[in-house]
Amino acid sequence: MNRYIVRLSVLLFIMVIGLILILQLIRLDVFHQWFPVTSPQVDGVDTMTSSKDIEAGNKMRVHLYQNDSELSKGSIRNIEQALEYAKVPHERIDRKQIENLTSSPYSVLVLAGEHSEQWPKEAITTFVKEGGRVMFAGRFVDDKWNDLLGIKENKGFKNGLKGITFEKELFPGYVDLDSSSTLLTHSITSVELEEDVEVPLTVEEEPLIWFNDVGKGKIMFWNSTVVTNKSVRGLLLHSMSLLPPSFVSTQASIKVMHLDDFPAPIPSSTTDKINEEYGLSIKDFYTDVWWEDMKELKSEYDFTYTGYLIGTYREDKELTGENLKKNVRYPMLYFGRSLLNGGGEIGLHGYNHQSMVTREEPIDPELGYVPWEDQKQMEDMIGETKNLFQYYFPEEALRSYVPPSNVLNRTGIAALAESLPELRTISSLYTGGDKGSYKQEFEMDKRFEGLYHFPRITSGYVDKEEQFLMTDAIANMGIFTHFIHPDDVLDSHRSNGLKWEDLYEDLQGLGKHMTTHYPYLESLTQSNATEKMIQYQESDISVSYEEDNIIIAGENILSPTHLFIRVEEGKSIEEGSHSFGTVEEYSVGLYKITMQEPRADIPLKGGDQ
Repeated sequence: MNRYIVRLSVLLFIMVIGLILILQLIRLDVFHQWFPVTSPQVDGVDTMTSSKDIEAGNKMRVHLYQNDSELSKGSIRNIEQALEYAKVPHERIDRKQIENLTSSPYSVLVLAGEHSEQWPKEAITTFVKEGGRVMFAGRFVDDKWNDLLGIKENKGFKNGLKGITFEKELFPGYVDLDSSSTLLTHSITSVELEEDVEVPLTVEEEPLIWFNDVGKGKIMFWNSTVVTNKSVRGLLLHSMSLLPPSFVSTQASIKVMHLDDFPAPIPSSTTDKINEEYGLSIKDFYTDVWWEDMKELKSEYDFTYTGYLIGTYREDKELTGENLKKNVRYPMLYFGRSLLNGGGEIGLHGYNHQSMVTREEPIDPELGYVPWEDQKQMEDMIGETKNLFQYYFPEEALRSYVPPSNVLNRTGIAALAESLPELRTISSLYTGGDKGSYKQEFEMDKRFEGLYHFPRITSGYVDKEEQFLMTDAIANMGIFTHFIHPDDVLDSHRSNGLKWEDLYEDLQGLGKHMTTHYPYLESLTQSNATEKMIQYQESDISVSYEEDNIIIAGENILSPTHLFIRVEEGKSIEEGSHSFGTVEEYSVGLYKITMQEPRADIPLKGGDQ
């Protein structure tokens, strides 16, 4: 018996010593260096964590200086948001801090607006000549700055220019827009530049962006008022990336396709358009033609659909209970089941197609919508629609909402939050829209905890302007969100008078564009996209820039994580598989990095950095 007691005592002693050793290793961070922590999932999203700090090196820092002009305020806010989405370190500074900036190839000073007399020119000139980088955002006229900016002659302001022309590719997928385009309207400074100034973008043959080398540093001038526009955030980011020797930006890598008004009641009558072209009723057309084509599109081009339920198209609020359920029986059972069985999701578009605003809240009167009485009426009808949905799909929940015509205000948001506690996402518009349109950033609601805003960026059947918007958002943050309506073919404005075969061909072109240029974007339902975006925004990326190496480490980063690295001319990164993941040259000097590990040591090839 004594021998067993002795053996047990020895065993317990060894276990205690082992436990103390493990705890000490954890405290000293040695254990995690041997075994990097990989979190299997956070809210359904795979993540990775590196607990080892990266070695000291050059750290990127973008310094944003704003003065009191509206152009400056709008520009700085826009650039700041672009940097936030791409996880590029940045900070606001004041005039005194400009004078004390330390020159570095990885220190970028951003100046915006027209009050150039408020900028400490002597300090900025010294900062650049000693190796710093400066970005001027927004045109101005001040001849004292001409030498520094590479301007031979300043001819004054020129207004109303339209379009954009790429003399150099900044990110794959952008297209030139001619002067007939209304997407980008510029006020610029008409200039003649020195011969050695590089001009990657122009508008109506005028320089839109140019770069000028000064001493050891470099200056970029964004010669337009469009720097305040959300539609150029990707361009702002990737033009800035040409200033330092190397530049790392991060992406969320999300692809979402919305089907508004689907599933929705299908009128039993036919229309001349469908009858003449197909000899079918609307019901048979959507069943046998439209939905079959959409399923083929999903399969061939990796789209995951989120459809948005409408209870009724009646303007009144009289249809309830069994009558409401009967009204949508076929679309819910046929289209709804098919959508869910194909890995999709159903969200809420509304009880009816009346935007959830009261009489006191703004809305474009041309929409012809009937305002709601108050929040209680909204909540009652949302409750009816929720009951309808759960009758057909008791295991599912309405987690996403798209406002009819993208019009919404705080009353409607409050009604949604109170009546749908499971609601996670509101998806309206990123840009554009009519009076009362609800425009969003990717962010949590400031009032209702857990409610996230995830805007849609493009819609319809893609023309050059839509392709530009789509590309710019992907260039900035790696997000594609697009929506169409089943009844587009019945609307001469939305269809531009085209037949379904033509519209479907356009959608195939969209699919080919996405799979050709951006195959790394993950196709998700809206709910999963929201969770991934939240995790992306909460993650932390650290980058160290060394002479011949870039070191990247992350805390709670997505698995995999996608980044882009821009390197200066003469530098390169070896393509192919690496211990951390893969490297692919995406454009000249621009590399897409796929990190399968929470840390990447990326050697640079070429000349001195």
